[in-house]
Amino acid sequence: AAAELQSLLARVDFAAPYELFADILAARGGRRAILARLGPDSADPLDEFLALALAYERTHIPSLEGFLHWLQTGDTEIKRDLDQGRRDEVRILTVHGAKGLQAPVVFLPDTLQVPTETPRLLWISDAAGELPLWLPRRDLDAPAAQAARLEAQRRRDEEYRRLLYVAMTRAEDRLYVCGWQTQRAPADGCWYNLVAAGLAAIAEPFECAPLGGEDGWSGPGLRLDGAQMVPAKDDNAASLDAPVETELPVWARQPPPPEPAPPKPLAPSRPSLAEPASRSPLGGAEEGGAGFKRGLLIHRLLQILPDLPGVARHAAALRFLARPVHDLMPEAQAEIAAEILAILDDPAFAALFGPDSQAEVPVVGLIGDYALSGQIDRLVVGASEVLIVDYKTLRPPPASPADVPPVYLRQLAAYRAAVATVYPDKSVRCALLWTDGPRLMAMPTELVDRWAPNAAAPA
Repeated sequence: AAAELQSLLARVDFAAPYELFADILAARGGRRAILARLGPDSADPLDEFLALALAYERTHIPSLEGFLHWLQTGDTEIKRDLDQGRRDEVRILTVHGAKGLQAPVVFLPDTLQVPTETPRLLWISDAAGELPLWLPRRDLDAPAAQAARLEAQRRRDEEYRRLLYVAMTRAEDRLYVCGWQTQRAPADGCWYNLVAAGLAAIAEPFECAPLGGEDGWSGPGLRLDGAQMVPAKDDNAASLDAPVETELPVWARQPPPPEPAPPKPLAPSRPSLAEPASRSPLGGAEEGGAGFKRGLLIHRLLQILPDLPGVARHAAALRFLARPVHDLMPEAQAEIAAEILAILDDPAFAALFGPDSQAEVPVVGLIGDYALSGQIDRLVVGASEVLIVDYKTLRPPPASPADVPPVYLRQLAAYRAAVATVYPDKSVRCALLWTDGPRLMAMPTELVDRWAPNAAAPA
């Protein structure tokens, strides 16, 4: 056991939760051991546990510690559909647990007990609202307490009889109402007496001893018969008479049909082409210690500052950059703020950040065989043309459009094709805003169209 645990602990920091537990249950024989110990019913919790591990990894960083904390703080409940896949077994359930289920034969094994307890803390209605009433002893009850106690007993007995209805209607073909009688006589209102009184006029009495033998039940019983309206069906007859297949069917020997197009959404921000290499994200002295954060901060400021009045942008930029989480020196904060404000105040960029522009615009569309789902960093809709601007943090940025990596061209082409279907009467242009500078680069339309989703990739 120690060697097995040491082997697993060596993988904890390197394997995702699903990968780790799937290995424990499959290759290491965990599922086989659990099924042998706890039976086939334990398969459902195991499958649900693995499904939770996958669900956690879709939205969180895959770590075992995080997964266990997420699992403990969550409220996950597994319910089995007991009516599906009936097996040759006896199911022991409470009446509450049997709600919604049925079985050919149902036993009610203990129907002589009646509820006798009354809650000691009751709530009564008063002019001031709902008030709690403490009932320590019956002989200390005041008139209001007696009335509250009687009302609580009435609701308790009503629920007791409602549960009897639920219990009796679980049976499809045959119902056995049984009881274990002690030295105390059963109460008149117990389930057993209620059923006996209800069936006395319509049921046929019989003796139990001949059916069960000396060690079986004894005493009188009641039988309520109903005529069989439909011939009994043997569910196993068809399977026994069916011919046994000696060969695999034709469909099992053929390859599956091709996947429908599009098989899944294509996110232009995460295309199949590889991202280009860039300078080290650790940065250097020329970046004031900001490192790779610099481009992300510029991207964020270009998104939020245009919505503010011009006089408030400088102070808002400094407040944002001064947050401790960014870990920027004062010189770096001032440098980034000055570069951002230079762009926003530049007349050449006035239309880009003007009232006709929008930030972080989601775009979804079907272009040929591809489904697009992405987000445009900046979209400007004018009277006769639409401008798509995407922010990039590549360092150093390309010197000309011809040097732009294909992955960025394909992304712009996907955006342009989708936006063109929304504004068919307007020309659509594309541009890249390089945050390392920053610098705006207009992209030739003929260059972008070469990388359209339905076009073959250029050499």
